Amino acid sequence: MTRKFNNSSYLQLRYNTYYAVYYVPKDVRHVIKKAKFYQSTQTGDIKLATHRAQALVVAWKAEVASARAHSEDPIINSALDLLRQLKEEGKRHWVKDIIEEEGSLILEQLGDTHAEVFKNIAMGEQKVLKDLISSWESHQKNRGLADKTIYQMKKDLVLLTDFFISSNFITRPLVERWILDLARDQKLTASSVTRIIGSGKNFYQYLMTVKEVPKNDINPFVVPDDYKRTKGTNKKGLNKIRSWVPFTQDEIVKLYQSSKNDPKLANLIFMGAYTGARIEELCSLKKIDVDLDKDTINITQSKTEAGIRLVPIHSKLKPLLKSLIESSNDDYVLSELGINKFGSRSNSMGQKFGRLKNKLKFSDRHVFHSIRKTLITALENAGVSENLTADIVGHEKPRITYGLYSGGASIDVMRDAIERVTYSF
Repeated sequence: MTRKFNNSSYLQLRYNTYYAVYYVPKDVRHVIKKAKFYQSTQTGDIKLATHRAQALVVAWKAEVASARAHSEDPIINSALDLLRQLKEEGKRHWVKDIIEEEGSLILEQLGDTHAEVFKNIAMGEQKVLKDLISSWESHQKNRGLADKTIYQMKKDLVLLTDFFISSNFITRPLVERWILDLARDQKLTASSVTRIIGSGKNFYQYLMTVKEVPKNDINPFVVPDDYKRTKGTNKKGLNKIRSWVPFTQDEIVKLYQSSKNDPKLANLIFMGAYTGARIEELCSLKKIDVDLDKDTINITQSKTEAGIRLVPIHSKLKPLLKSLIESSNDDYVLSELGINKFGSRSNSMGQKFGRLKNKLKFSDRHVFHSIRKTLITALENAGVSENLTADIVGHEKPRITYGLYSGGASIDVMRDAIERVTYSF
């Protein structure tokens, strides 16, 4: 016969053994799929049974809270709840007892690792990884990492911390299993897998910095063999990196003529064809950076140090630049472009270009950057040296003598080189 124990609403005595019982609130029964939690404390001793019942009920209450918040880890919620209670005055002694009791139950049911994680989090000796994302983000901003990069990495870390609750579980075999399952379920490309693993590697290095993992740990984030990318010509390579391909000069003309119903896009293509500049370099180009008297463009915003450069204005480009500057309604040559949340002015133009090239049936390896490759190819075919081309388009010099010791080609020399390239616009 079962009867309630008078000193606790969470205990029932059945055949000389106490059982912990907790009735699930009606609002979450459809989520938890039961009306009550019920488990033996495995003892007839009332004092010990009370301690064990308290531990179980704390976990069950956490599971209820988890169901309400759509969380999926009641053990961690229980640990965090106990950690909060541990910090309250007068509760430390009995809360530590509950932590020990619940930890023992978790050890029996789930094993060493889960029990260790529970105890470490409940005692404040270890953190839940999801709670570290915010401080990781601040750390990366202080290091000067671009906002757009942080934004993408943060999305990857949400995926990671949904699976890895704490650092104890981050081992190389488990990381590999996780990323392979994720790649299969979400149909990820090799490029996406490489990016996510890179985000994980960065996060693990941060965990070393904050001493959440040992400083000299081997980073367990490694791209699985099936998703490794290679630039080599080995036919056995599963994921060869396929670089952007240049348009032909005639294809540039076709793109330009097909974009005339969108003057801003047409102007951008024309500027790209005669400068080889990156799309953001062109979209962020200010009127003050264009000297129509000296026929020069000063590119002050670039993704690389070598990209900061002074280049000549092609004679075919000068009339367009003069017209754009005269008609501009703001500080920029390409006026009134939208700015995305990362401060980029090229985002909408890149999307427009993508739609145009898709409409014209160009491949996915043709992008705006391909126009840059077109100019470089044209310069090579015109007999321009590699070092001189590097100065024009803002690349690092390929060899140490010019790369380290040369101040760069003069404007007149670059002007002579770029004038060798023309299009039949």
